[in-house]
Amino acid sequence: MTLKYLAGAAAAMILSTSAAQAVPMLSFVIDGNTYSDPFAITNTSDAGESIVAFGINLSGATAGDYCFDTVNYSPCNDSLAVPFTPISGATVSSSSTYDGSKMLDIIFSSFSSGSTFLFDIDVDNDAGSATVYGNELIGATAYADFSDGQRLLGVFAAVSGNADASAFTSTGLIPTPAVPLPAGFPLILAGLGALGFMKRRKNLNA
Repeated sequence: MTLKYLAGAAAAMILSTSAAQAVPMLSFVIDGNTYSDPFAITNTSDAGESIVAFGINLSGATAGDYCFDTVNYSPCNDSLAVPFTPISGATVSSSSTYDGSKMLDIIFSSFSSGSTFLFDIDVDNDAGSATVYGNELIGATAYADFSDGQRLLGVFAAVSGNADASAFTSTGLIPTPAVPLPAGFPLILAGLGALGFMKRRKNLNA
């Protein structure tokens, strides 16, 4: 066994150990009226991990049936709305939600450790309430994907001493789920492989 091999193995062990010790963390608070007060996410990771995605699922909220109200006078609520609007602190590459949806997914191209991302979006009760406060979303869930390949799971919980707020509380850490390939993708790859084989065979026979 060569010294070069031993040095490489030692370096790999050090890297894997440091990666295992890294703990992706965030602080997320919904404080006050969701129509007029911004949402705030702070990347508090201890080893410099960036947040690459963040998502909210309102389905679990225990106080009622809530939805994102992004279009004025819409089915979610017959009132003024606020669409997803980044304010400051991170660079958003894309977001996914629609009026009446219970899901919001945000993809970041830059959200470094120590940064706080502020954004607006209106949440309403599809039963007709036009004013929803942060504490009403207790029980809703969220996730955050980090640049080290880990996903942080959490639930919105009460905030001590703040009656109209809820905050992200971690419930677990898992590997970031792989993005599934499109249904026809394996067939496309197989077709390309067959074309390549036929071209190579033709060249050999020429």
